[in-house]
Amino acid sequence: MRKLILAISVLAASAMGASAADMAVKAPRYTAPEAAVSTWTGFYVGASLGGEQVNADWTTTSIAVVAPGFVIPPPIVDGSSPRRFSPSSGRFGGFAGYDYQFAPQWVAGIVLDAAYFNGTVTTVGTPGCTVTCILGVPGPGADLSSVKARWDANVRGRLGFLVTPNVLLYGTGGIAFQNFSNSITCETSFTDPLCGPTPIPLLTTATNSSTRTGWTAGVGIDAKIFANWMLRAEYRYSDFGTWSNSLVLVSPGVSTVTVATDLKIHTHIAMIGLAYRFGGPVVAKY
Repeated sequence: MRKLILAISVLAASAMGASAADMAVKAPRYTAPEAAVSTWTGFYVGASLGGEQVNADWTTTSIAVVAPGFVIPPPIVDGSSPRRFSPSSGRFGGFAGYDYQFAPQWVAGIVLDAAYFNGTVTTVGTPGCTVTCILGVPGPGADLSSVKARWDANVRGRLGFLVTPNVLLYGTGGIAFQNFSNSITCETSFTDPLCGPTPIPLLTTATNSSTRTGWTAGVGIDAKIFANWMLRAEYRYSDFGTWSNSLVLVSPGVSTVTVATDLKIHTHIAMIGLAYRFGGPVVAKY
């Protein structure tokens, strides 16, 4: 019996050893390090500088003169109308926006932009009354006319494509606002073709101002340069349609001149900007 028990024990021990030897050894589990993945989703604010050119095509549609006690031939609009005024100057402003990266290489967003601009062009003579608009009184006299553009602002959408993880090419479009004014200055004298007749020289000026609403569209590029900082370069075209207004020059007790005008206005803007993006990269685990 002892020999039988001993033999069974030896066989059991041998079987257990063989089973343990056949078991596969599990490899240690590998945990990848966390990696930072760049994202364009988030808010940003920035400052910009650049230049703007305004093209305003001034067309005088009619001229009316009322001078009690004087007989004045009916004025005509001469060949000096239309006339283009193109004020240009530096443009300084700021912008803020939000972007959303909705696919590996696509980014959509909205941006608000506003800037200071102050450009004026002044020419001799009034468009439509520089050559001869009143019979017998040729030439521009001492008359001046000007177009001025000031601040602008806009609200736009953006859609961009990431050519690299840190470089975004985009198109943009939306609503634009800008302040414009036009004016005429003339001398109330016998030799002035517009504001005469009186022998007493007197400069008189009429000005109209309006904040116009139009549409704007353009293209640009954003580039992440360091940590949360981003560079932007952008070009935009804006169209403000036609602004119709009347300039009324009054010399009390002498004459009243009404010049009806149409200004067709569009602008070109080029700018560069530096912006700060809030938040950091998304951390992805593998």
